[in-house]
Amino acid sequence: MKSTSRVQTDKTASRFIMRSYRRIPTWYMSYYMGGDLIGKGVVTNLSCTGMRVLGDHAMQPGTTLALRLNLEEDMPPLEIERVTVQWVKEAEFGVRVVTIKPAAAKRIVQFLATQARGLR
Repeated sequence: MKSTSRVQTDKTASRFIMRSYRRIPTWYMSYYMGGDLIGKGVVTNLSCTGMRVLGDHAMQPGTTLALRLNLEEDMPPLEIERVTVQWVKEAEFGVRVVTIKPAAAKRIVQFLATQARGLR
């Protein structure tokens, strides 16, 4: 009987994963593309490894997308080659960054550092 409880506890524990990066609250326009889908959304929080998107299309966990994020008005959009949808709740979904060019990753890190300093 104890082994069954342990298995159930282990399954529950594996669902909770600590993020290695702090997410910063944001409100930036984005476009996401995958297959014949083109969607528009707002990134409501952002980290180096993922983000939460309030989108205009229903998503499914496991969906792979390309994402274009407008961080600054005077800069070109940030291109993320590949993200994977991790979870969905109504019109919101969370994505994990899978493939990103080093320059884009550096831009996110610099942007988040600037934002974090402003939140203190």
